Amino acid sequence: MKRIVQSALVELVLPIACAWVRNEEDAILRTGAPLSEAQLADARRIGIAQPERVRVLAVETIPPRLHPVLRFLAQKFGLAFSGTIGMALGHGLFLCLEHREDRSLLLHELAHVAQYERLGFRRFLRQYLRECLSLGYPLGALEAEARDVTEMLSA
Repeated sequence: MKRIVQSALVELVLPIACAWVRNEEDAILRTGAPLSEAQLADARRIGIAQPERVRVLAVETIPPRLHPVLRFLAQKFGLAFSGTIGMALGHGLFLCLEHREDRSLLLHELAHVAQYERLGFRRFLRQYLRECLSLGYPLGALEAEARDVTEMLSA
């Protein structure tokens, strides 16, 4: 897809994505579990400014709900969620039930929380969507950074 079309598409879908992410983050923050002491220590090592705000919600499928417009666009551009086992939405994390104890997965998602904090909500989503559309998931810089953080702290 040409870069100008990608940028226009991202800007078109960004308000919907932001609203959906905020809504899901709010639900996770209300019902999710706080990080354990060991997980808080990992979050601090990653550089999360507000690790005590992070909540984790274990679910059957990720995402458990998706805005219809976002679902349509994801299918149209081959951004399937099948096989997704974790997702960071601001300070809220969805983890797949069978992977909820996986420290590497949690570290990866916590790296995304740090990115949300560093870049800001809208800027993170804009960059993430652009990288997914232009490079494909998981080839973008934000995913690479999260993998690097996970490797460094898992060693």
